[in-house]
Amino acid sequence: MDYPGLVAATVFTHGCNLRCPYCHNPELVSGPVPEEMVPAAEVLAFLGRRRAVLGGVCMTGGEPLLHPWLPEFSAAIHQIGLKVKLDTNGLLPDRIAAIEADYVAMDIKTAPERYHLVGGARPPRVRDAIAVVRESPACEFRTTVAPGIVTEEDIRAIVALLKPGDRYTLTAFRPGRTLDPSYADAPAPAPGLLAHYEQIARDAGLDVHVRNHRTRNHRVGDRDADGYRTGASDNTGAS
Repeated sequence: MDYPGLVAATVFTHGCNLRCPYCHNPELVSGPVPEEMVPAAEVLAFLGRRRAVLGGVCMTGGEPLLHPWLPEFSAAIHQIGLKVKLDTNGLLPDRIAAIEADYVAMDIKTAPERYHLVGGARPPRVRDAIAVVRESPACEFRTTVAPGIVTEEDIRAIVALLKPGDRYTLTAFRPGRTLDPSYADAPAPAPGLLAHYEQIARDAGLDVHVRNHRTRNHRVGDRDADGYRTGASDNTGAS
């Protein structure tokens, strides 16, 4: 669910400051902006037309916080009367508060000292980011259980960063179209392994949710029930 408890539209942004090998949206990570992306003004017009049926908007990527226009875009969504959810990897904690999101979902990829496995150039400011995210009206923390990236030791290290009562979502890696082609046929985590990680998190007092590998993968260019292409960019150059 893109926005827990709400009917929501999802807006994708282009560009990312990580290189997770299992990423299912490689066209959003780097390179030219996909042709399917549309101007932010057009996205806002669409949201205005759909505000009677929508409760919120999920801004995801890529990494949305790379874009300097995001606070203004978020404010425009609020002016329409919709709530804003931000999906972020937390590498830019100083930019989170300016979005004034109603809900923030932060990915914790693996143990902080192992972020080189997902393209991190230096140890991330995970603790700083977690502290900022907790100041949001609602939040959750998420980890994709991917082979070679997340082990039991990593789960225990991540859980140690969180507090009892924190919402924590474990998502099973899904084989398929990935940034690193070698992950295309990699195995999804066994149900027993996922259940074991879930129990570790529950034992720490976390509010645990699990998404399995049957969840549908949405890509740039997919159309929703209204026939609208997902994805957004800023024609002024902030794409």
